[in-house]
Amino acid sequence: MDKITHGYITTYIEDHMDTGSLKGLEDFAKENHVPIIQKDALGLLLFMVRNNRPKRILEVGTAIGYSAIAMAMAHEPSTIVTVEREPGMKEIAEKNIEAFGLKDRIEVVLSDCIDYLKDCSETFEMVFIDAGKSHYKEYLELSLPLLRKNGIIIVDNVLFRGLVAFDDETSKKHRTTVKRLRGFIDHVTQSADLEMSIIPIGDGMAFIRRKFDV
Repeated sequence: MDKITHGYITTYIEDHMDTGSLKGLEDFAKENHVPIIQKDALGLLLFMVRNNRPKRILEVGTAIGYSAIAMAMAHEPSTIVTVEREPGMKEIAEKNIEAFGLKDRIEVVLSDCIDYLKDCSETFEMVFIDAGKSHYKEYLELSLPLLRKNGIIIVDNVLFRGLVAFDDETSKKHRTTVKRLRGFIDHVTQSADLEMSIIPIGDGMAFIRRKFDV
């Protein structure tokens, strides 16, 4: 089990999307086996960016800078801080960001994501989490103090190939990841202060906000 929607549905959605200048980054990611947000999920993420119009976005997990660049292009006033722990990947991301002329709006921070979140004193209207899935609960808890009133946290890959919702025994390779993702989802669901909607698109996206931000 490694899909959360029928393939023909994903194909249909992606056929009605034009990522234009981002295709070169998509090709690079595919050729070099670098995980980036799936194209159908990207469409939903960018819709949320355009709708919410955040002034500042925090991204947890940079990779090649694909989603940071896309978000910056979706809403020109936005500035983005994106955190990457691998020096080589940070270098690639910064070159891509510069090539798109976005160096003044996207800052790539070299850091372990948890360390950055613990030390960060800035605030953001939107947080996009797309890093190590086993640490989603920690990322969420550390992101909440950085989230401004009426802000939103968007988390990618929460259904992990559909395995999170699959009743049969998960392979040993993925067992820990699945267990921790289920724990993350249960944690948010049981929270008295948070509300969440999970959308079965891409690899599963969760949208989280405080209940009492009015």
